[in-house]
Order: sequence, then C-alpha cells, then structure tokens
Amino acid sequence: MQRLWLGFHPLPDPSEIKMRLPTLLTLSLLSATSASAQSPDPIRIGQPNWFAGELIAKILANVIEAEFDVAVELVPGSNPELFGGMVADTPTVDIHTDTWMPNHASWVNPAVAAGTMALSQSAYPGVDAMCVPQYVSEQYDIRSVDDLISERGREIFDIDADGRGDIWIGAEGWGSTRVMQVKMEGYGLSAELTPMLMSEGDWQEILFDRMAAREPVAFYCYQPHVWFAYDYITVLEEPPHDPANWQLVSPEESENWIAESNITSADDIKDVQITYATRLRDSHPEVAGFLSQFGVSGEAMTELIFLAQVKEIGLEFVVEDWIAVNQPLIDDWVAGARQG
Repeated sequence: MQRLWLGFHPLPDPSEIKMRLPTLLTLSLLSATSASAQSPDPIRIGQPNWFAGELIAKILANVIEAEFDVAVELVPGSNPELFGGMVADTPTVDIHTDTWMPNHASWVNPAVAAGTMALSQSAYPGVDAMCVPQYVSEQYDIRSVDDLISERGREIFDIDADGRGDIWIGAEGWGSTRVMQVKMEGYGLSAELTPMLMSEGDWQEILFDRMAAREPVAFYCYQPHVWFAYDYITVLEEPPHDPANWQLVSPEESENWIAESNITSADDIKDVQITYATRLRDSHPEVAGFLSQFGVSGEAMTELIFLAQVKEIGLEFVVEDWIAVNQPLIDDWVAGARQG
C-alpha cells in the first residue's frame, strides 16, 4: 500500500523529487534575490494636515507593513514640508498620500518632469467650493458668491466684530488656499471680507460653535468631507469652470503671483492621487509597483470619513475594516507589483 504524507498527499516518486530540485532551488534563489533587493530602510509616509490624507496614510502604513514586511514611519506635515521632503538632498518623506491635481501642480509637475516623483494610476474626484450652512442660505438668501460681495455680506459674516465680514480660506500650505487667495481678488471678495487662514481643526471649532448658535458663517469647503455627510451645507454658485478664467501662478514662479493669477470661475473637478518618490523603485521596487496601482474610490472615501467622524468609529477600526473588505483587490495589486 502506498504511504501517505501527513495531510493525505501521495508520496512522490524519487525521480520526481530529483526533477523538482532545480525548480525548488530556483524559487529559493529568486526569493532570496527579491528579499536582498529590498532596502532595510523604513518607508516614510507623509501625512497631510487634513483628514482624508491622514486616513489614506494609515491605510498605506498597515498594508505596506503587512504585505511587504517593511517598516514604515508616518510623517505629519503641510504640503510644502511633505513635497519638499520628498525632493530634498537628504529626503525625509517618500510618499504624499492625498495629492490634489492641479492644486499641487507647482510642487509635483517639476519633480515628475525631473523623474524624481511619480503619480499613482488611480484617482478619486475632489471638489473645491465655497459654502455656507443651509440655514444661512435660507434665512439670508445667500446662494452665490455674488451674494457675499455686498454690504449685507460684510455685516452678517463679521466674526471678530471689526466691521468687515470674514471667510475661512483654508490652512497654511494647502494648494486650495492659494486658489482662494486669488479668488478673493478675482471675485472682489476682499473688498467686503477678510480672509481667515488657520488650521482645519481650529476652524471647525469656530464653525460648529456658530452653527450651534445659528449664526452666519462662510468658508472654503471641499469634498469628500464630513461636512457634507450632515446634509446641512449649501455650496455657493460660481460661474462655470472656464480654463481661460482659471489661471494660477504659484509663489514659486513669481513674487507677484496673486496679481499675475486670474480665477473668476469655479474649480474643475480634481484628480486626487498618491505621489511617491521614484527612488522607491530602486530601494523598494515591489512597494513602488504597489503604489502605482493603489487607489480608494470617492464613494469609499466619503463612507470612511462618515464612519470615522460622524459615527465616531475609531479610525484604526475603519482602516482595518476597509483593508479586510478589499483584501482581494489588495492581493491583486500586490501580485502585480511582485510580477514587475
């Protein structure tokens, strides 16, 4: 009677073992070669100072550690710090997790042209706008950007009681903040409103306090974001996007960048992608291949933000759940990366 291996696999014929030895040896050598090609250095994942960027950073950290057995470091920072760290002589960042194009083009395009950065193939749609709470739209008939440019707008949006209206235009270092600075001039908003520049966390404290008191407030808004999950935000009307009336010069290009820019139409829908340093193709080739394919859909981003910030489910749990549900997709990305 034929003997059986534990697990009930038939014992192979000795000649078969001899034939398989070169194959097994080859696989072992390939595995060793792949392992030796991977740098022991950690991968530094930039964590932008907004929630979607933090969310994707956590997803990438978990997946890269689990699938590629590579140490990772999360590096919080603003866009200038993160993109600058990617191209510095002594790099401090390898990945930017939430790159809005063309908002971030002044940082990304020169590096892509120089071959030091690359963008992922997948993108989710990002939307920039100006918003007011729904009760402001209904009570004060504020429905368009033009409605902000009036004595009425100056009076009702005066947060600091200095006789001028106020509008939050974003945080320091955001590409969208530059767009808002130009829109302040292009739409004539600066004649009635003072731009407020502060972190999103600080702004949300002001926003939620004023909303609780049903007081008027106007602000830069973007989607996906938890604000839209409550269905209490009105997006103000702007002229339709027109490339001829949407020209942004960056501060890196000119000291007079605001005066030389012209934005008097709505933003186009953005492509939001992963940006990674191309040096990863040499130091961590499989991770670089994975990053080129990685992407989270816009619908998934909205749902994840809703679960984490509205339902107050822990961020780590939300990340782990997304990974578990999407493990087959992750497996495909990893397999593609390993095949080169």
